[in-house]
Amino acid sequence: MEHIPLPKPPKRCVFRLIPNSHLHVSKTNNATEVYDLEGAYWEFEIELANVSESDALALDAFLAKCRGSVGKFLCYDYRFLQDELDSFARVVEPYQDGNVLNVSGLPVNGVYAKAGNRIQIGVGENAELKVLTADAVVDSHGACTLEFESPMRQIPASNTPVYFKRPAGVFRLLDNKQGLAEAQVKNGFVTAWKIKGREAF
Repeated sequence: MEHIPLPKPPKRCVFRLIPNSHLHVSKTNNATEVYDLEGAYWEFEIELANVSESDALALDAFLAKCRGSVGKFLCYDYRFLQDELDSFARVVEPYQDGNVLNVSGLPVNGVYAKAGNRIQIGVGENAELKVLTADAVVDSHGACTLEFESPMRQIPASNTPVYFKRPAGVFRLLDNKQGLAEAQVKNGFVTAWKIKGREAF
């Protein structure tokens, strides 16, 4: 599965995890009731600027190949590339689900990643993007317990890789109007082009 081929790092990048919770407010006394449901998802908005129109054509062709919201691709949050976190872990036991995962293979005795860092569980079409909700504290054997949101949608097999460097998720375009025709172009340069996507599962 391909990564979305941006011609340059974006001017602006917003990744947002959207919980599937619903707040009901009573019309009689304003009391509230919250429903916490499964199905949280990521959405993104990437803005490109100062890109030559000729360089933007490859991205426009990729978006055309997606046929709107049909195609899927990998994308990561450009604000959290985490290039210094170049070790990866592996799932150590089967049948783990929820939002806690036991892994091994990390540098020993220390905090490898901080709460708020992103992780990628699995590869290709099975990749899931998560945000750590607690520091990843590694023991003397290279093992640790990862706590994150949102909960896993599929149970990873033993030895499934967990990546910290440039963690990606699987996305599709938010709608059918995401091509170069929607961009602002002046004197052969794309001055503003926003691309929006939503996690695909």
